[in-house]
Amino acid sequence: MNTKIKAMLCGLFFLMVVKGCGTSTEITAQWKADEITETEYQRVFVASMMDDLEARAEIEEEYASRLANRNVETVKSVDVFRPGFLDDTQPSKEQLLEIIQEQNVDGILTITLIDEKDEQRWVPGGGAQGPMMAPMGRFGYYGNFPGYFDHWYGTGWNTGYYTQDTKFLIETNLYDAESLDLMWSAQSKTYNTRNLASLATEYVDAIKKELREGKLIQ
Repeated sequence: MNTKIKAMLCGLFFLMVVKGCGTSTEITAQWKADEITETEYQRVFVASMMDDLEARAEIEEEYASRLANRNVETVKSVDVFRPGFLDDTQPSKEQLLEIIQEQNVDGILTITLIDEKDEQRWVPGGGAQGPMMAPMGRFGYYGNFPGYFDHWYGTGWNTGYYTQDTKFLIETNLYDAESLDLMWSAQSKTYNTRNLASLATEYVDAIKKELREGKLIQ
């Protein structure tokens, strides 16, 4: 089989496999306190408010890794709260503040899963433009299979598709550790069909971008 055709067919197979494997995050709303000008937080306590310990650890570790690239130190709640601390009984405000303030942080970042549900959505594909039929030789792509396949793939296979996603609605808040006032808040929507790691990466990247643009981190 022609090497070029082999490569094209392998590429087609790969596309068919990964079509439903995307992750996308959208910031749907955000708010910032008026008194903030160019406050850059240097050491942040990261607390993921989720029952799933694996999810908490994955998201907090992703924040630690990404914020380190912006010279922001982080303290993860999974490293501070003993296992079961949040499950036994609801801790008092005084208990929480004492533990957090012992970490010498200047900011507190909370991540809360507001909603999670499965839904089906349509993902549009590309589409080749041109006549439905053309005589041999009129267009170069008709002269051989690779050329024809390459031109019309967008119409025959890449017209779009339905994908089954899990939609996560997440609220992220940043509080000042000294005043305890809310400084910044955002709600985001993430569609994920792969795994927890890919969700955490894209979600944290989107939030980090907004924090940088809001001059809340370096």
